[in-house]
Amino acid sequence: MGARPPRARSPVPTWYLAQNRPVVARSKKRRSSPSNDRVSDGSDGSAVPHLNEQHYLGEIFCNRSLKMRSIKAIGFDMDYTLAHYKADTFETLAYEGALRRLVHAGYPREILDELRPYDPQAYIRGLVIDKKRGNILKMDRHKYVKLAFHGFQRLSKQERDALYNPAAVNWAAFNEPDFAVVDTLFSLPDAFLFSKLVEFKDQYPNLIEKPYEQIYRDVRRAVDLCHRDGTIKRRVAEEPAKYIEYDPHLIPTLKRLKRSGRKTFLLTNSLWEYTNVVMNFLMGNPPGLLELDWLDLFDVVIVGANKPAFLTDPRLWMYRVDPRSKEGYLSNTEGVIDGNAEAFLREGKVLQGGNYTHLQEILSLNSGSEVLYVGDHMFSDILRSKRQLGWRTMLIIPELTDEINEMLRSEVDRQRLREMRLLRDELDEMIDRAEWELHCEYERSEHEADPHADPSRRQRIEALRQSVETAETELREVKAALAAETERYHRRFHPVWGQLFKTGYQNSRFAEQVEQYACLYTSRVSNLRFVSPEITFRCMSDQCPHDRLHESPMRRILERRLQVVQNVSDLDAASS
Repeated sequence: MGARPPRARSPVPTWYLAQNRPVVARSKKRRSSPSNDRVSDGSDGSAVPHLNEQHYLGEIFCNRSLKMRSIKAIGFDMDYTLAHYKADTFETLAYEGALRRLVHAGYPREILDELRPYDPQAYIRGLVIDKKRGNILKMDRHKYVKLAFHGFQRLSKQERDALYNPAAVNWAAFNEPDFAVVDTLFSLPDAFLFSKLVEFKDQYPNLIEKPYEQIYRDVRRAVDLCHRDGTIKRRVAEEPAKYIEYDPHLIPTLKRLKRSGRKTFLLTNSLWEYTNVVMNFLMGNPPGLLELDWLDLFDVVIVGANKPAFLTDPRLWMYRVDPRSKEGYLSNTEGVIDGNAEAFLREGKVLQGGNYTHLQEILSLNSGSEVLYVGDHMFSDILRSKRQLGWRTMLIIPELTDEINEMLRSEVDRQRLREMRLLRDELDEMIDRAEWELHCEYERSEHEADPHADPSRRQRIEALRQSVETAETELREVKAALAAETERYHRRFHPVWGQLFKTGYQNSRFAEQVEQYACLYTSRVSNLRFVSPEITFRCMSDQCPHDRLHESPMRRILERRLQVVQNVSDLDAASS
């Protein structure tokens, strides 16, 4: 396989440029291209960003410090990790295939007209689907539902609280079987199709009599079958450039990691035939040319892995794949015998199925902490490998580029929001101080023989009441303006769901999971080219509210309160 010298390839293949507009011209806000999140030298034909521009540079963010020198093996998922799909074409392919399957399964033919077209920008990751009620939810890290839609109809706060008030229900964990999390980009067509069918059922109840929960199961099965039966993957294999983004920096990045002396592996749920097509495209080969050079990037390639079961069930059997047969002929294998991994790999390093024990034996690993696994799926790639096996993890979040770029462009708006929140806090403090002083006046009057004898006290009490009423009126106006301004700010990121990592002022549930389970996160694998393979990633210092003492509204309240107490004490001393 390695006897033939490798062909020199330009960073961006000429056949690709001839068939496709440059990726940098894409206008989709939610999905970003390889050229948008890097500092380029211009050698690949892309524009060179100015260093003084405020934009995402391809940073790799760290939640848990990681010394790369301690990592002996680096593994990668393929779909949406090495290969990033174009939302407008790839997801539409899945959506259209699922629609036809639903009609074939007995759904009314009217949905073929009523439920088109697919909108790839309608939903974001991290949302939760309420299967029983036909709702889509966005919640914060405390699992408080801040936004809810039934179909495409937004629920009011009263409706939301009645359904999802944690104090009133005992199913607020929002887990299966009643709820499903949109934790991968592959799930976005599911959410859109489910919402369209909910809307269609509500409008034409005589045409769809199934409960929402059954509709969701049918949608999930239809989309899943499109991925498994070749409906999607045949089309992608025919025209990979139509559905997959080409990243000219990916293969050099993988080669650098391989040269660093670490073992590398590919662990994907896709079967061999499709994996071979995608990896040849990522290598820069034109459509129809399928070579095996890309196998040199990895020590082990496992296809049809059936994650997350691969990461949890040690009983799953492994097979060897013949990569030179057209469809990947399978043969039985007993795995590594007597610890001789080299002898096992000499017989062939392309495998199917199996489980984590096979992989760790093949790579001669002693501990899960020696593995860094890079994937895009929060549940199947990151959560399970972290919790079950102790692997170190890197989550790929393609949306991160646009999220950060919009955040940097919106600094003026964020400053205005900070000022409005400060004004709200000031009014809160004024009201609380006035009410506190009222209580003090009442307490003093209780110790006097005639509480009404002092006219100046009555005047002070009346003045304090008036100041409370005035401040409360202003506070209502400021809170309404702040709510409107906050919603406008969030709409800059997404017109409905707002920021991916925020829900209101709190981190979103998605952000909490990223922080909890992803040691590292970035927008794409090729960002690793910006750092040495020996780098130590260091996390930033955690901060509790008391660590930001001088930013705390309570700190300001108490400082002023103590000043008032001191003033009153001084007046009392002077009068006595």
